[in-house]
Amino acid sequence: MNTHRPGVVGLATLLALSFILIPACLPGGGGGLFWNPIDEDFSRPSPQPAVQGALRRACSDTTPPDQHFQTEVAFEHALCLCGDLENVGQGLLTRSRSYALGNDGGFAHVGVNGAISVVGHFDIDGDLNVARGIDGVGDLGVEGNLLCGNDVDVVGNWNVNGDAWIDGDLSGVGSIDINGDLYLTGDLSAVGNVSYGDGHKGFTYAGQPCGCGANQLIDVPAEIARHKADNDNDRIPGGIGSDSLVLDSGDYYFDDPADFVGARSITVRGRVAVYVDGDLSTVGNLNIDVQPGAELALWVTGRVETVGNLKLAAGDSDRPRAFKLFMGGRGSSIVNVGNATFIGSIYAPEVDIEYVGNLEVQGSLFANNLSGTGNLTVTYDTDVAAPPACVDEHYQVQND
Repeated sequence: MNTHRPGVVGLATLLALSFILIPACLPGGGGGLFWNPIDEDFSRPSPQPAVQGALRRACSDTTPPDQHFQTEVAFEHALCLCGDLENVGQGLLTRSRSYALGNDGGFAHVGVNGAISVVGHFDIDGDLNVARGIDGVGDLGVEGNLLCGNDVDVVGNWNVNGDAWIDGDLSGVGSIDINGDLYLTGDLSAVGNVSYGDGHKGFTYAGQPCGCGANQLIDVPAEIARHKADNDNDRIPGGIGSDSLVLDSGDYYFDDPADFVGARSITVRGRVAVYVDGDLSTVGNLNIDVQPGAELALWVTGRVETVGNLKLAAGDSDRPRAFKLFMGGRGSSIVNVGNATFIGSIYAPEVDIEYVGNLEVQGSLFANNLSGTGNLTVTYDTDVAAPPACVDEHYQVQND
């Protein structure tokens, strides 16, 4: 049974509705409280967002299965949250591209298993899928489909280029322009303009967009524990205690975080995974040099309190696939304070991410709750969701 979550926007909508109700536009008339859908089919499922980017499509027929592909699957959205999204400020902007193959628009999907409460502007280059409802003041643009498993209550100007699937009521004050069809299980009420193709009564919401179930999450602590005995530490020149770490392709385990962060410089020269048993205060001030074509996956049993920029090699600083951070802990983590850019992808399904100011993420972000004041821009690199073999096959396009 769907329930409406009261909020600022809900009150604004009720106040506005107490003065005037302007019928929404429907082919052949109808709308507003007189919404008259052309059919009822509560058995039809809502669509699932398409998540394959250019690099993955280019080699999908030739790439052998990869046992580590689960880590790439974790980054199939520009932004995916197991909990809620709260934003007060300018809002959220997402765009997508492929570092290896160039323009790859329309894949910067946003998935939220909880609810969205926002004051600001949303501009999504892909699908917006929210399981528990949307309550917002501001403008919204969705290049793909809008999918919601509960009520949508908005004040502002909304434009959806695809279809809108809402498993609940749609209430609006302002302008709602849906270029495709409107699928609705509840009622439509509006103060202002609502336009759409055909109206359809009923559907079955496909479910939460992000893989946050017990059998879906990557077990970060277990993966780190597995490498306590299975690692390539004997290949580190000078050993773990050296002032500088040079890491060629392999898996490296640190049972004391100080052994990793205490190094004066860390050079990554291949496809490297580092497993740290414990918490890190920050990765923003580490001197980590990820060389051109190299990749670093940093696994942390706990959490990283503050995430900042990493030093990437000159000429390779806009390659988000070069760095992935996996956090297995719970609690909160701050991703930059002020105007900053984070290059890489973060997987932290039980960590609450906070930001203050204008933050740009180039890569992908998977977290629990996300809250911030300011503007969040996610430039999603679709390459981060491709198997390593795809990268080996196609990255020379960019690097030659």
